[in-house]
Amino acid sequence: MKQNVFADGIGAVHITGNLVRFDLAVKQPGEANGQLEVTHRLIMPLDGFVSAFNLQEQVIRQLTQNGVLVDGRSFPAQPQTQAEIQEAE
Repeated sequence: MKQNVFADGIGAVHITGNLVRFDLAVKQPGEANGQLEVTHRLIMPLDGFVSAFNLQEQVIRQLTQNGVLVDGRSFPAQPQTQAEIQEAE
């Protein structure tokens, strides 16, 4: 059975021996300060973590090549005003 889990980010990472634990967290609606609340924990063996990291690096390179990310870290600036939107077209 497949279970989907949503996370806005990773709250913390813990390494114990050969296991890597990710605390998956979500932003609570209405929270002005953007605090994350841990909802799940993902536990992976170290070799699985390294494989997942390599796969994520490939995806980031592809997103950067496609212009979705600017420098592999941030999204391109989006037009803010109607004039900027028309200028971008």
